Amino acid sequence: MESRAWRYRFEEVPWGEIDAWFRQLAQRYPHFQHMADIVESVIACDGAARLAALTSMHDLVVAARPVPDEPLIEVVIVRSPSSGRVGSGEVLIEHRTVSGRDEVITRLSGDAVPLFWRFMIEKFGVAPVR
Repeated sequence: MESRAWRYRFEEVPWGEIDAWFRQLAQRYPHFQHMADIVESVIACDGAARLAALTSMHDLVVAARPVPDEPLIEVVIVRSPSSGRVGSGEVLIEHRTVSGRDEVITRLSGDAVPLFWRFMIEKFGVAPVR
């Protein structure tokens, strides 16, 4: 299988900056609210200490810490409504692996936060801390 893992250096962005970015988008474009909700849940559940992130256009790209210095890097990508991969009112989350055994799930955007954490637990062994 061909790997679709992250092929670039993982230029991490602080979760606080990502939070501000998605909050601003959600205020202007309500169909981005689930993206802001995911980021807020990571911060609220102490996920920032265990997960690294960056944005690619309007998509959220997440990797487990410690992030490898060199690609290929296993990631989970939350696709935004502007990605062209998912419609308004939906969320698409994909796990991209080094082995090529990727997984992609689309659900209603109201299910975005639990679906995100399902991926974090199953793929990275990172559960939310309450």
